[in-house]
Amino acid sequence: MKNRKSIYKNLQGVSMGIMAACLALTACDKDKEFTPAMPEAKLINSITFDVSSTLPLAIDMDSTIVYKVEAPDDLEDRTILWRSTNEAVARVSQNGTITGVSEGTAVISATPSIGFGAEATVTVNVIPQIIKAESVTLVNPREGEVIYETDRLQFTADILPANHTYSYLTWSSTDENVATVSQNGLVTCQKAGTAKILAYTHDYSKVFGSYDLTVVKYIPVENVEIKPYTEPVCVSLGDISLDVVYTPANATLGSVDWTSSNEDVATVDLGVVTPKGFGTTEITATCQATGAKSTTTITVVSGWWIWDGRNEFKNWGLGQAYSSIAIEDGKMVVTAGAQNATMKRADLKYTAVPVTMDFGQYPVIALRTTLPSGGKGSGKGGEYTLDLVTSAGNVSGKKCNTGVILDDGTHMLYYDVAQLNPGVAAAGTVTANTFQVKIADIMNENLPTSKYTVYCIRTFKSLDEAKAFAEAEVAAGK
Repeated sequence: MKNRKSIYKNLQGVSMGIMAACLALTACDKDKEFTPAMPEAKLINSITFDVSSTLPLAIDMDSTIVYKVEAPDDLEDRTILWRSTNEAVARVSQNGTITGVSEGTAVISATPSIGFGAEATVTVNVIPQIIKAESVTLVNPREGEVIYETDRLQFTADILPANHTYSYLTWSSTDENVATVSQNGLVTCQKAGTAKILAYTHDYSKVFGSYDLTVVKYIPVENVEIKPYTEPVCVSLGDISLDVVYTPANATLGSVDWTSSNEDVATVDLGVVTPKGFGTTEITATCQATGAKSTTTITVVSGWWIWDGRNEFKNWGLGQAYSSIAIEDGKMVVTAGAQNATMKRADLKYTAVPVTMDFGQYPVIALRTTLPSGGKGSGKGGEYTLDLVTSAGNVSGKKCNTGVILDDGTHMLYYDVAQLNPGVAAAGTVTANTFQVKIADIMNENLPTSKYTVYCIRTFKSLDEAKAFAEAEVAAGK
């Protein structure tokens, strides 16, 4: 019995030793599992296309997209996957070459083969025939003036004939030591000398524009005067140019420093103000040579949003990949895809979220469109639902918007947040992470062409103001 007890104690000791060792190993494994030394996953940050937002393409014509990938230097796999929303209209190879197949519209997208988030898209409009450019004339906005070192000039291009298909150009300079040029035609002068500014077409016409630019020596500004800017500013309409007088008149504009007292409201560069958010800011110009200053006040109106042909409905897109969008004659033309066998759908979605809305100042959201009157069923339009989701939930969710039928037959849909959600309107400024109008449940016979047009999307102080604006636009033939 004594021996048996002794053996049991020995075995117990061995077991406890084994358990301790296992625990130690487990702890080591856990330490290893959660070590901060694990390598961080490296993914593609962004993909950008060197192409216009809408790409015309003839049937049986090829066009290869020039694109740029931003990624960590040591990322090995930079493979891009290319897709077309409608291969019956346009195909795309895995090297980015798009081929027109039949007349219509398709969206071409590029995404990383590994990871998510990064994406670039272009809308391809396949047409029967490409109208090639016959001439390209480059226009210097300061033609006849002396151009100095550090000056910046926004060149434009006149392309003939007027009904040419491709307006997108590739810009270059023959001497970047004298002047560089961006892909939207912004010329930045570097030093005295001469250079040719060139702009090439993309329609295989081999036509290009050329401008002989002469840059002369720097002359500093001695005094500057900003004429007061008293007009209200709408953040979504983009840049405004201040009226500025320089002394001497032929001085180098780059010799003036520009500042904004609140860059959350607006930034400024060479007298061009870019609104960023609601509020007031002081814009100041200071001469580098003399210290002379001039100031004006810029007010970006709280809650005032406008999207139309002037900004090409910037940041508006679609909620469905099977639908498409194009900007034509200053209007947004939407092609609704098949929601199912009997209905079409093409939601309007604002992509630059979060977006700040001030319903205390501008409680009405309205859009003028050719959509038929709302309501689900034969002879009606569809479900036109405002989705404006804040941290407190959906502001509206209003369906079957019948809106107002205007004298020209167009339709003004509107959403009066002050009526739909008085609490939100009373709160004033809110931030929305979702902003869209669901255009859904449209019976096929109610939209036989599959297309609808949007003239504008705006906020208004009241429903009466929205109606008056829409009626004035119709009366003016717009």
